[in-house]
Amino acid sequence: MPDLSFRKLDGTNYAEWSMLMEAWLIKKGLWDVVDGTETKPPGSPATKAVRAFTKRQAEARSEIVLHVEVSQLVYVRDRDPKTIWDSLTTIYWARGFATRRALRRRMLGLRKGEEQSMPAWIAEVRTHAFKLEEIGVEVSEDDVILVLTGGLPDEYGGFITTLDSTPPDAFTLEYVISHLLNEETRHVLKEEDLGNAALAAKSSRTPLEFITCFKCGKKGHYQSNCPGNSDERDQTAGYAEQLYAF
Repeated sequence: MPDLSFRKLDGTNYAEWSMLMEAWLIKKGLWDVVDGTETKPPGSPATKAVRAFTKRQAEARSEIVLHVEVSQLVYVRDRDPKTIWDSLTTIYWARGFATRRALRRRMLGLRKGEEQSMPAWIAEVRTHAFKLEEIGVEVSEDDVILVLTGGLPDEYGGFITTLDSTPPDAFTLEYVISHLLNEETRHVLKEEDLGNAALAAKSSRTPLEFITCFKCGKKGHYQSNCPGNSDERDQTAGYAEQLYAF
């Protein structure tokens, strides 16, 4: 059985929480009493239909209460889950608008981490875009593309130049994302090829003990490192001293 739990509302995650909470209530069959689609049927509180509706309201409210941190309980005191939901939306939209410039600035300043994978980088940028959209800030495809490409390391400079030459009608977010993923694959394969080449070169070297010097015929060194070379240099230096003595 998969774990369907998710992070509780703590005052900083309303955009993600509201989407997950809505999905959770739909799965439980309780969303209709929260979004107002299902309303209280006519009749006295003792009627079967009214009792069933009141029970569903209580169940929906309990699900919301159980998915908020203690610090947020002050916002979920009402008995009507629709009133609670509407109040949370109003509160956090207002807070979001008060900080929208800070959120937008944060998104524009994002940079891909050195060890961060391309899928994780794309997800991070799109998550920030989602948070802005949830508080009513319009985020265009061009905005997301600029952040995705502008936050890449310098090694992607050539790739970005090539990408910028794409015809406007083909230059979509999905096009950019697919090429970013392909470019990362190319980088990984290139690094693997370089690593394999270095390993192959290292493994192909003949151990020194099997090397035969072409100068003296002994094993264990190359001709350039032959001990006989130093004897020749000493002898040559001696001749030079004798010549200069005359």
